[in-house]
Amino acid sequence: MTTKDQERAILAKIEKLINEAGPDSYIATTFDGILEQAAENIANDWGCNYKEAYEKQTEKLNEAQKDIKALVSQNDDLKEQMKTITGALEAAQDKIKEYQHRIDDVRTEKNETTSKLMHAMEANEAQKAEIVTLKAKLYDLMTQ
Repeated sequence: MTTKDQERAILAKIEKLINEAGPDSYIATTFDGILEQAAENIANDWGCNYKEAYEKQTEKLNEAQKDIKALVSQNDDLKEQMKTITGALEAAQDKIKEYQHRIDDVRTEKNETTSKLMHAMEANEAQKAEIVTLKAKLYDLMTQ
C-alpha cells in the first residue's frame, strides 16, 4: 500500500506530464479538476471520483427524465379531462340560457294572463254594477 506522501509524489509527476502537454491539450481538458479532486482525496482520506459522480448524476438525470415523461403524460390526461369538463360546462351554460329564455317566456305569459285577468275582473265588476242598476230599475218599474 502506498503512503500519502508517495501518492502526492505520483500526483505531482502526473501534473507535470499534463502541464507538458499544454493547457489547451486534450489531456489537460480531460483531467481538468481531477488533479484537485485527487489532492483532496489524499488530504482527507476520501475516495471521491468524477466518473462515479458523473454516473450518479446520469442516473439522477435518467430518473428525472422518466419523472418528466410521467408528468407530461399526466398533464396530457389532465388537459383531456379539462376539455371534457369545459365541454360539459359549456353545455350546462347553454341549458341555463335555454331555461332562462323559458322562464322569461313564462313570465311574459304570466304578465299577459294577469293583465287579461285584471281586465276581466274590471269588466265583471262593471257588469255587476250594471246588474244592480238594472235590478233597481226593474224594482222601480214593478212597484209603480
